[in-house]
Amino acid sequence: MNAGKYVGVNKRTSAAKTAIPLARTLRRQLPWIGLAMTLGCLTLVFGFVVNAIEITTDNLMRLEAEAIVQEAKAKPEAPLPNSKRLSAWRNWQEIPEAFRQYFNHEEVLLGTPVEALIELEKGEFEYLYLLHYQNDEFGSLYLLSHHSEQEIESAITPLLNSAIGQSLLLTLVILTVLFIVIAWLIRRTLEPLKLLSDWSKQLNQQPDNAIDINFPITELNEIAQQLRQGVDQVREANDREQQFLKHASHELRTPLAVIQASLDTVNLQLSYSKPSNSQAPADSPARRPIQRALKASERMIQLSDTLLWLARESDKTIPKEVVDVKALCTQLVSDHQYLLHQKQLEIKPLITVESIEIEAPLFSIVLANLVRNALQHSGDGEVTIQLDQHSLQISNPAQDECDNSEPGFGLGLQLVQRICQKTGWDFTFQHKDRQVQVTILLAS
Repeated sequence: MNAGKYVGVNKRTSAAKTAIPLARTLRRQLPWIGLAMTLGCLTLVFGFVVNAIEITTDNLMRLEAEAIVQEAKAKPEAPLPNSKRLSAWRNWQEIPEAFRQYFNHEEVLLGTPVEALIELEKGEFEYLYLLHYQNDEFGSLYLLSHHSEQEIESAITPLLNSAIGQSLLLTLVILTVLFIVIAWLIRRTLEPLKLLSDWSKQLNQQPDNAIDINFPITELNEIAQQLRQGVDQVREANDREQQFLKHASHELRTPLAVIQASLDTVNLQLSYSKPSNSQAPADSPARRPIQRALKASERMIQLSDTLLWLARESDKTIPKEVVDVKALCTQLVSDHQYLLHQKQLEIKPLITVESIEIEAPLFSIVLANLVRNALQHSGDGEVTIQLDQHSLQISNPAQDECDNSEPGFGLGLQLVQRICQKTGWDFTFQHKDRQVQVTILLAS
């Protein structure tokens, strides 16, 4: 039995992944999108607030320096401020070493305050801010600002709280508006898809009726047009296949009936003729080819009727009848002995029942095709045919040249698959450890 030919007709046992509607999928993703947008907005707001506070403090020091310069220009004899909180000097060398040691002259850029942190004796901290300011008329000015940790916190905390609160409120408003807009866009986007889904259902239920394709989105019109063309092509192919099967079956019936009648007539004449030797008329050499031709003709008629039955789209069932399975299996193995030429192959029937009640023509065709494929595509070894009241199993060693990666279909295998599908028989295939096995669970 060729594994390559059976791969394509295996029954799919793995369950398909459950599909989820697009609307539900989008609704599930919206909270994650909202969380990501919230975190992103909060990060931007926090960075904006910190940057705004730094810019504000820098500008305040520049304004303070400008005020000192203007006052010094107005009163040149007045000394520059030199208090505990604010001190000013005209050049770098005038700054006391006690303060200058905390700054690097090269890092003190013009117009940009530089921060230094001093740890006091009681574990407290003091912040120093040094600004190098330049005025065209006055010249250079170094402004040093002293602030304790408590002063910095008391000044920045209200500003920070106010900025964060207003930013959070603004973020909430923006996110609410965005969610409303996104929900509206999703609804507007899903409406055409819902129309396409309803249209496809109508196309499936009434394929013969002309269905207008007029959606508000161009891509959906193209998809619908392709679906319609695909359905039409599949229907035309099915119609051609059914018509071919019907015509072929009907056309075969007449010559088969003539062949059957002619063989019956010849067989009847031989039955009444006198034998020329001691052999009985039933065992005469002349009658053996006639008997084989009669059996072949009967199988052809069964096959023709089966093809016609498969081609019909009807629920009509074939009546069951009692079949002598041992005799049928023996006859089929005998008919296919020619396939064992130059093969070291042993056929081992394991039949536990004498007869079963089943659709005789269909079961005969299925068993004949499976036996033929097992003998034809088997390597050397043992072919096992197991049959009981509920199942049929045929196994054989795979050929060396068998390749699972190149599945193919023969007419016989397609016929077996179609029969199993329509009768409700469960067809499975396994190819493992150089052994091919086919199992059919017969419907009770």
